[in-house]
Amino acid sequence: MAHADLLYRVSCGLLRRPQDREDAVQSAMEIAWRKAGQLRDRDKLRPWLVRVLINECYAILRRQQREVPGEILAAGETDIPQDAIMLRDALAQLPEKMRLTLVLHYFEGLSVRETAAAMRCPQGTVLSRMQRGRQALKTLLEDNDHE
Repeated sequence: MAHADLLYRVSCGLLRRPQDREDAVQSAMEIAWRKAGQLRDRDKLRPWLVRVLINECYAILRRQQREVPGEILAAGETDIPQDAIMLRDALAQLPEKMRLTLVLHYFEGLSVRETAAAMRCPQGTVLSRMQRGRQALKTLLEDNDHE
């Protein structure tokens, strides 16, 4: 339960509707509870939980057969700073794997190793996705400034 906030924030990178996010977190927590005995290394709990959550988010997306847009503000979010809105919109334009890598590392504070474990890819891949993602964000944000 200590990781529920982390899981919810990560789900925000993949799912638009709050109820879908809550469903994904609840399903991930249930699966983690049932399969906790299979986890051999307790140091890898956080990346394992994130991986379970990502799988649940993908399952929700498959069931609903929709994409992951992030452009629409939820009702009541009118006091969000303009910079945060621009960053969120720019992140939403990135490819999913690149966006998720940036969210896990920079917003959720997972190490490169933990991010790699959660994404099931080599650390070098995480580093290259982070570099390409930062470059893409810079370009997108600069383009927004010129408009």
